[in-house]
This record gives sequence, structure tokens and C-alpha cells, in this order.
Amino acid sequence: MEALDDIIRYSAFALLMWLGVLMLRDFCDRVAGRMGAAAAFTSAAYLLAAKPGLVLFGLDINLLLLPVYAASPAMAWLFCLSQFDDNFEIDNTHRMVVAAKIVSGSIGYLTGNADDNSVLFVFMVLSHVIVVGLLLHLILVAWQGRHEDLVESRRKFRSIFVTAVVVMTFSILVSDSAWRRPEVVNWEILLQAIAFLAIAIFLHWRLSVRGGEDLFFQEDHVSLTNVSVDHCELSAADQHDLDVITGLSHSELLAPGLTIAKMAHDTSIPEHRLRHLINQHLGYRNFSDYLNHHRVEAAKNRLADRRERHTPVLTIAMDLGYGSLGPFNRAFKERTGKTPTEYRNLSLSLNLAAAQ
Repeated sequence: MEALDDIIRYSAFALLMWLGVLMLRDFCDRVAGRMGAAAAFTSAAYLLAAKPGLVLFGLDINLLLLPVYAASPAMAWLFCLSQFDDNFEIDNTHRMVVAAKIVSGSIGYLTGNADDNSVLFVFMVLSHVIVVGLLLHLILVAWQGRHEDLVESRRKFRSIFVTAVVVMTFSILVSDSAWRRPEVVNWEILLQAIAFLAIAIFLHWRLSVRGGEDLFFQEDHVSLTNVSVDHCELSAADQHDLDVITGLSHSELLAPGLTIAKMAHDTSIPEHRLRHLINQHLGYRNFSDYLNHHRVEAAKNRLADRRERHTPVLTIAMDLGYGSLGPFNRAFKERTGKTPTEYRNLSLSLNLAAAQ
């Protein structure tokens, strides 16, 4: 059984390492590509560390790879988060979570042989609590973003992919102490290796098929302000539905809590048709992009209006359906290249110069 484990484990290790190399080679210019590579490399490190008694250069492989494999769940978490946000960026909160996972996992291992196991227990519990928190957060993000992506195949795949990552990570969490026990059972280690090999093969298969890379790595975002529609490609029913969509008023599009399901109900257009029209004929990749376009256009009008020059930017953001100032600022700068305040000052200056 040990020989079989070696074959499967080292095969999975090689596939994960090669997957990381491919992601860096082809998608290093995108956050999702870098996070995917980091997840692949740290998972490969975990595979080696989970091999009982493995020694490299006379040192326990656990000690050599400790900071790397300790970060594996956090890297998988970041990669999954990048799948639900086209403009995902690593911030200080993400860095703090990764650091906390590395520190807690590392100290838990280093104190494993101490006479007083209370320190080990505290840090192992902290490490497990962090992993559980990451899994719960992933589930929440996946649930909230399940209707955002307008491409049906990608939307379904991402939900399946995140579910697989959650199940896999939870299984590793449960069995994490197995390979640390002196009486570890060989089949426990073998099942772990098989699971990693299955994930590695699946990811290689998805990336190798035509269009497979689009499931993970989207092109850089391009803001759409005026999208032309080829009416010749539309059926009469599609054209009618498209007219209904483009005829929606600002008040309808900026209604608080608007979702694609609510929009489908209000327009009497089936949700799958609504997704298809917004994506294929209006050119938006997800529903947030579609809403942000209209919200930013409305914001530009209000910020340029001298009668609203004293209206706080936060008030305008809240009026347009944003829950806080941060997402509004990011969406606005992405589409205009300026912050709302910079845009307001420039617009008011141009208006004043034109009036003189």
C-alpha cells in the first residue's frame, strides 16, 4: 500500500507543480492566476509534508516546508474569492488572515514535541478555527454570488468548483492530525493522496479544453459605456425583451436590493433569457458590472451638478444603492479613472470656466 501511495502522491505533486507553472506562465498578469499558482504550490507542499517520515537533505520535510504548506487553505480561499470578483485585489485583511494561518499552523507544529502540549493545543485549535472561518466565508460568498455571473456554464462551474474546494478542505481539516499520529493508518494517507490527484487531474482537464481557461481567468475588465447591438442576430422575441431591458428607467435600475431574479420578475422575462441578453447582446460579464455601469452614469450626473456640490459623496453612493463608500469609489474610478471627488472638482471647474 505504501508503494501505491508513493505513486499517487508524487503524481499528484508533479501535476500540482506543473499546474502552478502553467498559471504563472499564462496568467501571471492577473490576481486569479497568481492566487491559483500559490494554491497549487502550497497544496503540493502539503502533499509532501503529509508523507510520514519523508526526509530531505537530512531534515524532516515538515520543517522545511512548514510555512508553505501551512498557508495552503488560505491560498485556496483567495483563489476561490478571485473567481467571484473580476476586480479582486489582495488587501491588508487578506494578508492578516494568511499570516495568522501560517503562524498558528507553524507554532502548532513546532511545539508538537514539547512536554507541555497546552501550547500546541491552543495554536492547533486557532489554526482549525481559521480554516473553518475561511470555509464559511467561501460558502457565503458563493451563495451571494451565485446569480452574479451571466455566463451560465461559468456560473455553474464556479459553484461546483468552490463546493469541491470546501469539501476537500474540510476533509483535510478533519484528517489533518492523522498523519501526525505515530499510529497513522496507511489507508488514511492513501485516500488523502487520491483526493489531491483527482483535484489535480480535474483542473488540468478543465484548463486544457477549449475555453476552459475562461472558467478561471477572465480578461482584464473593459468598461462599456455604449454597446452596439446587432439587431440582425436577434429574433423578434429577443428584440422585444431587449427593448424592455434598455427601456428601464434609472429609478428602476437603481432600486435598492435589485437582483437579477427581481429584475426578471419585474420585466416578466425568464431569468435565463435575461442573463443571455445582458451578457451576449449588451456585453456585460456579470450583473454587478451591469448595475455599476448605470449607477456610475447616474453618479457622474449628480457630481457634475452644481446644485449638488455640497451633497456628500457618501449620500450619493447610498442613494444609488451602494452599501458603503468603498465599493462605490472602486466602481467609479474603474470606469472614469478618477475618484468621485476628483471628478466632481474637475466637472465644477469646467462648468465654471464655461460660464465665464
